[in-house]
Amino acid sequence: MGSFSYSLLDQGNGECELNNLAVLPEYRHRGLGTQLLEHSFVTARKMGCQYLNIGIVEENTVLRKWYEQNGAYHTGTKKYDFFPFTCGYLRRKV
Repeated sequence: MGSFSYSLLDQGNGECELNNLAVLPEYRHRGLGTQLLEHSFVTARKMGCQYLNIGIVEENTVLRKWYEQNGAYHTGTKKYDFFPFTCGYLRRKV
């Protein structure tokens, strides 16, 4: 298992969804997450996407702020009965 990962889903209409961007705790605060996010932007463009959609746990304000510092903007929230948290959604042009 690597120390970091992410996945992209082509949603059609020039949009990709970023999933599972993760850096193991012992490797955090070294800029790996930012490099990984930048790599996802390049990969999304190569896939023909113009926008990257990101879902987060809305209550994780540190993560939301990090994505916003990296060019994403908040587009809304949704509460599902089967999750004990609120889903937050962000978007960024790639």
